[in-house]
Amino acid sequence: MRKYLGLLAILLIGVLALSACTAMPAAPAGEQATEAAAEAPADAAADAATEGVYAGVDPTGQTVVWWHQHTGSREEKLLALLDEFNSTNEYGITIDPQNQGGYDEIRDKVNSSIAAGELPAALLVGYQNDQSFYQLNDVLVDLNTLMNDPTWGLTAEEVADFYPTFLEQSVNPIFDNQRLGFPPNRSMEVLFYNQSWLEELGFSGPPATPEEFKTMACAAAEAVGDGTGGYILRDDASALAAWTFAFGGHVLTEDGKSYVFNGPATVEAMTFLKDLYDAGCAYFFTEGYPNTQFAARKGIFAQGSTSGIPFYAGDVAKVAEEQGTEPDVWGVAAIPHTTADPMQNIYGGDVMITKTTPEQELAAWVFIKWFTSPEIQARWSDISGYFPTRASTAEFFSDALKANAPFQQGVELLPFSAYEPQLISYTSVRDKATEAFNAIMQGADIQQTLDDLTTFANEQEQTMMAEAQ
Repeated sequence: MRKYLGLLAILLIGVLALSACTAMPAAPAGEQATEAAAEAPADAAADAATEGVYAGVDPTGQTVVWWHQHTGSREEKLLALLDEFNSTNEYGITIDPQNQGGYDEIRDKVNSSIAAGELPAALLVGYQNDQSFYQLNDVLVDLNTLMNDPTWGLTAEEVADFYPTFLEQSVNPIFDNQRLGFPPNRSMEVLFYNQSWLEELGFSGPPATPEEFKTMACAAAEAVGDGTGGYILRDDASALAAWTFAFGGHVLTEDGKSYVFNGPATVEAMTFLKDLYDAGCAYFFTEGYPNTQFAARKGIFAQGSTSGIPFYAGDVAKVAEEQGTEPDVWGVAAIPHTTADPMQNIYGGDVMITKTTPEQELAAWVFIKWFTSPEIQARWSDISGYFPTRASTAEFFSDALKANAPFQQGVELLPFSAYEPQLISYTSVRDKATEAFNAIMQGADIQQTLDDLTTFANEQEQTMMAEAQ
C-alpha cells in the first residue's frame, strides 16, 4: 500500500470509492454503510485499479463460500455479523459461511477436494501447517499480492497496527516466504494463577521468573499436603514450545525449515519442570480438567490457552457459590521466563484464500479487510473470546471486555510473542512431543529424549514432503 499512497494524486477518480472502502469497517454496530459509500458506484474502485495483479478486476456481486469451524452461540453471533457485511458492503459481496466441523475435518475435506481435482471453498480457516500441505498443490493465493496491492492493499499505517509476530506467522519459509493466510484472531499460552491464595501464602502476585514460580508452587503444595496444590502440569507440544520460548530458545532452526527440540533452552526448561515435578510441587491431574482443579484449589497454577478464560471464570464462580464464599481473585500471567521480557506462545487459525477466479479472490480479500478492521475485531473478540491481531482494536473493546481483568492481562502480553512450527508434519510431531514430555517426567534421559524427538520430527517432515509432492 506504500505505492498506493504515492499514487493518490493520479487516482483522483477512485478517491470516493477508496474512502468508502476504508470507512466501511468504521461504521458503528448496526448502522448501514456510510453515506459516501452508499453513493459511490459499485465498480468505482475496480475502475481505479489500473496497476497490480488485480488491475481492472471487479468483485461486485461475488458470492464467497467460507468453510469455518465455529459452532453454537459463537456461530450464531458470527452469522449476524456476516449478515451485516453482506447487507452493507458497497460491492454487493455475499459471504456464505458453512460450518465443516473442526480444524481436522476441514483439513480432511480440503485434502479430499484437492485429491479429486476439485477446488475447495474460496475462503478457508486453518492452521499454518495446513497451509504448507495445501500449497504443495498450489491451492492458496499469496496474500502478499493483495496486502501490497496499490489499490486494494493495506496502508503502511494499517500494516504497522498488526502485532508483527502475528503477520510473520502466516509467511511460509518453505514456499519462498509466500503469505498463505491472514490472522483474524489469536489465543495465547498463559499461566493461570490464584491471586487470593498467593496472598494468603505471603506473596504479592504471580511469579516472573522460574525461581519465583518454584518457590510459590512448592509453598502451595506444602500447604495442601496431598501431592496436589502446586502447578498442574500441561504436557503437550504447545507447552513444550512455550517453556522453550520462556527460556530464550526456539523449536525451529533459524530458517524456519527444520525442527530443533533439543536446543539448550528446551533442555534447561525440561530439567526445571522435572525438578519441580520430583519435588512434589507439580503434578498431572487425572480427573476433570485443569480449570476445575484450579477452581477447587488443587493447583495454585495451571497453564493453557487464553480461550479457556471463560471456563476458569465459570468454575471459580461455581465453587464459590457452592461454598457460600467470595470467589477467589485470579488472573493470567506470562510463562515464568529467564529472558528480560516475556516470550509468549501465540497460536490460532488463519483465513486463507484459494485460487479460484480473480473476482472471487478479490471479494474474499475485501471481506478479510473488513473482518480484521479494529472495530469489527473488537466485536469479534466480544463474540469469540479470542484476542485481536491489531493493537488499535483495544480502543473499541466493549465495557464487558474492558472489565474482564484476565482478558486485559492477556492483551498486555500480545506484543511479546513467538509461534510454533508451520511445517506440514507438525500435527503428527505434536503427538510425539507429548510422548517425549511425559517420558521425561517419568525419568527418561532429557537430552536423549529431545534428541530422539528432533530426529523423528525432521525425518517425518522429509517423508511427508516427499509423499505429498
